[in-house]
Amino acid sequence: MAASFQFSPEQFLSDLKTTADALGAPYSESVARAVLDAYSDCFRSGAVLWRATDRADDPLNYRFYERRHTDTVGAAVRAGLLRADNPLIGLISSWSALYGAESTELVDFDAGRGIAKTWVFLGGMRPVGEVLGAPAVPEAFRRHEPRFRALGLTSVRHVAVDYPGNTANLYFRTSHRITRDDAERLISLAHGKPPGPSLFTDMRTFTPPDGYTFSVTMGLADGEIQRVGFYALRLPAGRLPAVGERLTSFFRTSPSRDDEETNIVAWSFGRGGENYIKAEHSYCGGLSGLMKSWRSPMTAAR
Repeated sequence: MAASFQFSPEQFLSDLKTTADALGAPYSESVARAVLDAYSDCFRSGAVLWRATDRADDPLNYRFYERRHTDTVGAAVRAGLLRADNPLIGLISSWSALYGAESTELVDFDAGRGIAKTWVFLGGMRPVGEVLGAPAVPEAFRRHEPRFRALGLTSVRHVAVDYPGNTANLYFRTSHRITRDDAERLISLAHGKPPGPSLFTDMRTFTPPDGYTFSVTMGLADGEIQRVGFYALRLPAGRLPAVGERLTSFFRTSPSRDDEETNIVAWSFGRGGENYIKAEHSYCGGLSGLMKSWRSPMTAAR
């Protein structure tokens, strides 16, 4: 699509409903309008994308990635989208303040229920010790640092909190091509089962050869690592790993009006084989260019 496409609330609402209906996911126009009213500038100036999973009952999400230092949490509270006493606000605000104006906030929304997740881009790669040392980080999170370091997980680019899940995420940058041994060690953080041969082949084929994004999800109450994820950012044009019928429909149905269509897949591993696949699809605002400016590890187009 042409880079001149300007975000249109009415067009977006139409596209959101069409995509939600195709996935059988809940959709509320009133909730979506409240979101667009609260963040009108962010949707116009940021990069907007869709997100879904291969689990049948999961919602359709949409997200904006900001390019400016913006108080998205305060905006959510003022608009009534988030309670001021939510226990995750202190944590994400602490991370957002850690590097001052170098950080930007990003937000996920559920098409049926509203705000779901707040992210912070930390302005670049940051030492895990500094990130875990932020004032509001629970001690239960900090105790994982030695194990992270032992696994080579020393650099963090993004952090996030998930409001419905009451969890927090760290997004690490790894330093080399994935190996089967690496995958097993990293998945063991969440007491998960390693991938089978075909799944690992997809992970190795579609993640970048010089390192990839790896996420860790921790429960706020106890710091337990609940799941981990491996990201393939910017899949080759016209090529997808095995993602199943729901995500095939998601990529086919969710429209991209971006200057460069960008498809993303992440493999999520939880305790005892509770695994699923996440997918993201650019909508507008130059997602690929923004990720390049962040120096995110992306799969080479081929």
